[in-house]
Amino acid sequence: MMEIRIIKETENPLLKRREIVFEIQHPKGRTPTIAEAREAVSALKKTPVEAVYVRNLKSVSGRQSSIGEAHVYFSTEDARIEPMHVRVANLPPDEKKRRKEELKKMRMEMKAKAAGGKK
Repeated sequence: MMEIRIIKETENPLLKRREIVFEIQHPKGRTPTIAEAREAVSALKKTPVEAVYVRNLKSVSGRQSSIGEAHVYFSTEDARIEPMHVRVANLPPDEKKRRKEELKKMRMEMKAKAAGGKK
């Protein structure tokens, strides 16, 4: 059972979000994935999962806890400003893999198209 606690919370009205530093206790368990941490923050703040993005999550050495940072947007529309790599990192593992493959294919096509025009 994971237990989550807010360490610091600041509001950023310009970007329409709350910036949160949190700690997740995971005794006798593994470090949670970013997707699991995202769901925990979403449940704690009572916001849709689509409006929460975990920016980073690191285990604390010698303790059974992790420290992370998350952005909680006021709406899912406001969350569109989050960079693509962060949005992909917050997906569930199977969906993340599929999305990374799509992005890789898209980049390869763009490179081929750009190289085809140069002679």
